[in-house]
Amino acid sequence: MTVRTASAAKAGIVNIKSLRVGTWAVSSTFSIPAGQSISATDVIQMIAVPARAQVVFVGVKSTYDNCVVEVGDGLDDDRYVQALSTSALFAASMFGEGIGANVVAPYTYSTDDTLDILVTLASVSTILGAFYMTAILTIDPTQYN
Repeated sequence: MTVRTASAAKAGIVNIKSLRVGTWAVSSTFSIPAGQSISATDVIQMIAVPARAQVVFVGVKSTYDNCVVEVGDGLDDDRYVQALSTSALFAASMFGEGIGANVVAPYTYSTDDTLDILVTLASVSTILGAFYMTAILTIDPTQYN
């Protein structure tokens, strides 16, 4: 298992949480560098989520069409999307839509975490392209009293 980190999930991003009360959107992109490969069980940390936040919406797009992914976090790797073929994401990406998950009962994070893409199946060893994620998060201002 390799853990990869997109820029919107790097250490220190969550440290500005005191400024994040209300609702905000975050977008992130991750591309596998040329010459590297993606394998089953690889985790791509896409977006930092501060403690007390709730994820209201997650949208995922990909230009890969050779693997199966799940979207979740450090505690539940398929909290938002279960076993989705990236060929569906690839087709949706061609039309600009992506695949979205409206969260019915939002989970409140008790500690800082990340929204992750877990690769559960990769059919070729070297894949070129990118993963894209947009999330809408919210923190209730009363959480800081």
